[in-house]
Amino acid sequence: MARIEIRLKDKEKEAWQNFCKVNGLTGAGMLRQMIKHITKDKISFDKEKNVEIENKSGVMTIRFEPGDIKAIEKRSIEEGFDNKSQWIRSIVLNALDNHPVLIREEVQAIREANRELAAIGRNLNQIAKVMNIDSRLIDPPELEMLTGVVDKVKKQQSKIMNLVSRSQNRWMLHSTD
Repeated sequence: MARIEIRLKDKEKEAWQNFCKVNGLTGAGMLRQMIKHITKDKISFDKEKNVEIENKSGVMTIRFEPGDIKAIEKRSIEEGFDNKSQWIRSIVLNALDNHPVLIREEVQAIREANRELAAIGRNLNQIAKVMNIDSRLIDPPELEMLTGVVDKVKKQQSKIMNLVSRSQNRWMLHSTD
């Protein structure tokens, strides 16, 4: 995107910002209006350019009001995101196809649950191998032990599903202030 820059003294900049604020426009918006007026609409600006996309870099620029930016920063920190861009990206991706978007702590929790499930699976494989070799070498597992294994697996599955569900429904948990 092309950019025009101008150097102003501090007092000039402050006066410009106040003028724009009083007229309910940003500095860039006011400049666009002035250019259109001076050129008698020979130079036009796309009024629907709230979102600008630069295809080569995959960058999308979105403009927010200062109060909205503060709310986004606060919410992204509260929800454990590294930065507001990651939080906004997660909202958009979730809205597109409702897939879970996990923060670092959630990914770590899933990894831990996966390790626990893998350990349980290895233990069951070892028991099954010994029983298949010669069932007389080992007493059959007791129902209580097997029930405990099943409970552990269900607990890990529940943890994972809670994380995925929390991620998918994250954007419905808080109301905006």
